[in-house]
Amino acid sequence: MADFTVSPEFLAQLCKDLKGCGDELDQGLKALKGASRSGLGYDFLEDAGKHFQDTWDYGLGKLRESVKELVKGLEQIQRNYDGTEQSILKALTPASS
Repeated sequence: MADFTVSPEFLAQLCKDLKGCGDELDQGLKALKGASRSGLGYDFLEDAGKHFQDTWDYGLGKLRESVKELVKGLEQIQRNYDGTEQSILKALTPASS
């Protein structure tokens, strides 16, 4: 049988790291939107640059949405485990007379 443990500290760190990744994605999206394709000298290069920019903008946006949803889910899992742990501790603590 597999040994399974949950570390609330690890979940908290994972959420923090994912939020940092999300922030970096936001910065990448802003930089991509600000990148200029004009002045390359050839229409086909400018068209290729626009296609690349549009494709990456879409892909990074979808990735950012996924990161946000993952963080929300992990935060809920962490709250659930914390609540369960507190309930177990309360149930196992002898009542004082």
